[in-house]
Amino acid sequence: MKILIVEDEKIKRITLTDALLKEGYDVLAIDNPVEALNIFKEREFDVVITDIRLPHMDGLAFLKEIKALKPDTTAIVMTAYATVDTAIKAMKLGAYDYITKPFSSEELLLILERLKDFRRLVEENIKLKQEITERYSFGNIVGKSKKMKGVYELIETVAPRDATVLIIGESGTGKELIANAIHYNSPRKDKPFVKFSCAALAESLLESELFGHEKGAFTGAVKERRGRFELANNGSIFLDDIDDIPLSMQTKLLRVLQEKEIEKVGGTKTIKVDIRIICATKVDLLKLAKQGKFREDLYYRLNIVPINLPPLRERKEDIPLIVEYLLNKYSSKMGKKTFCHEAMKLLINYDWPGNVRELENVVERVVTLTKSNDIRVEDLPDFLMASPEKLCDRHLIDVMEEAASFEDMIKDMEIRLLTLAIKKASGNKSEAARILKMKRETFRDKVEKHGIVLEPPQATNGKP
Repeated sequence: MKILIVEDEKIKRITLTDALLKEGYDVLAIDNPVEALNIFKEREFDVVITDIRLPHMDGLAFLKEIKALKPDTTAIVMTAYATVDTAIKAMKLGAYDYITKPFSSEELLLILERLKDFRRLVEENIKLKQEITERYSFGNIVGKSKKMKGVYELIETVAPRDATVLIIGESGTGKELIANAIHYNSPRKDKPFVKFSCAALAESLLESELFGHEKGAFTGAVKERRGRFELANNGSIFLDDIDDIPLSMQTKLLRVLQEKEIEKVGGTKTIKVDIRIICATKVDLLKLAKQGKFREDLYYRLNIVPINLPPLRERKEDIPLIVEYLLNKYSSKMGKKTFCHEAMKLLINYDWPGNVRELENVVERVVTLTKSNDIRVEDLPDFLMASPEKLCDRHLIDVMEEAASFEDMIKDMEIRLLTLAIKKASGNKSEAARILKMKRETFRDKVEKHGIVLEPPQATNGKP
């Protein structure tokens, strides 16, 4: 640590310099503040220790000058005329601390030790904020497909606002990553961000976990407890698997959304909360609501801004980018590993029912177990290396084992072919019939016969 001492009293200047040098500090001591200011302009110092009473320029004026030049410089003021007024002026000008003459070298060393701890905490906080920013930035959500670009645009639009967000996507698609990006790119980013899975606890414990409880509210409630909503006050809360929240709890959640208030289990006092709510679901909540398994009014309260996360099988062009990101994440310092062309092709062709989470699991496993930096086809799990023909054979074996008769086998395969053609044709009947090489009327009859529901054709170029 480099220290500049400005002290016109020779004996005190020498005593302080010797004491600080002995402790390993890099010290320069000057008796003239004007000369010290010129040196300060040319050189870098971590700490400036200055007297108040100085020739040519008083210490407070000197402090004001150095703070104007380099605002981050830490200053300690020495004074034999300690008054409340002097201390307040020094602090207002940006002094870290002041010390009253006469003082021992040990007293100053103690202040410097406290300063070291303070600077370390500041640096750790800056580093932590940088890590959080990197971890939860958009860069952590990988993909350049059209569907993912739409997701990014929604995040950018909704993050600065307080609107409730409902993230919809299959397991493993990265719903929590989206929630992180929303919170850490919002005005609440420095406030609490509490995450909770509604599927994690039994119904009997869920209310206490979310809303807290008073002492004696139930057996085992030996002391008062703050719930997740209270802990998230002024920040955001992420409720994952919101579709698993029981109906008995949905009314209370609706109250939080409408009234911005909670009430602890066993309590009578209403607690106001200011919270941004982000929810995630793996199922169609509106469908659940129509079945009476989810409150419809709650659904509309949660669905202010829906963000639909596409499964990995619908954005296969993103797989090479995700794999590259994961390779950087899991490759050792000994060298980055890469997938050969054939191995990458297998990764792209696989449908990944577990989505990005499953892909990450495979990449981490292969990187860990493969000795060579070049990952080949034989290094991949067996289920990825199965050819389409083998996969088809496996399905036929399953059908043969489960079907009651040969006619049932034929029916099953016919339904599968019709469904695949409809999916490939995006719901277009004529195109699906062409793919199956049959007349449109025949196709329609078979669809009606098997009761297959046709989705409406997707819009193209903005037109229905």
